[in-house]
Amino acid sequence: MSESAHIPAPEFLAKVSEMFATANRAHRTVHLSIKRLVDRDPVEGTSEFDATEKPLYDVSRKSQFTKVPEDASTKQYPLLVRISCLSGIAKQKHSTVVEADDLDKFWKDYSAAIKTGMVGLVKKKKKKAKKSLRK
Repeated sequence: MSESAHIPAPEFLAKVSEMFATANRAHRTVHLSIKRLVDRDPVEGTSEFDATEKPLYDVSRKSQFTKVPEDASTKQYPLLVRISCLSGIAKQKHSTVVEADDLDKFWKDYSAAIKTGMVGLVKKKKKKAKKSLRK
């Protein structure tokens, strides 16, 4: 998806609810993904992807277990949130970009939309282990 294909967060949340409703009716699978959005520069290169020269560049400053080097990044990254569902012949895909400052509100609304959409889930029955036959 290109940059222009991202929709605003409120519209994305409405699409999440619609896709779950459609998937529940048609017994389809919904795929969700969330990842950090890093801008790539093909000419200059990006420090986040330069693992040989700067292996700890993007280590979180909140990390308790890793010593953070002085030249580590202080940048806050936006999140790319995607949802996709195969409906009929075409695959529906939607995505949005959420800034770090808006993450708490978005996460509450997103988790509520997902929980509301997962009403028809059935817990899988576990197979009982066969008892060994002793003679």
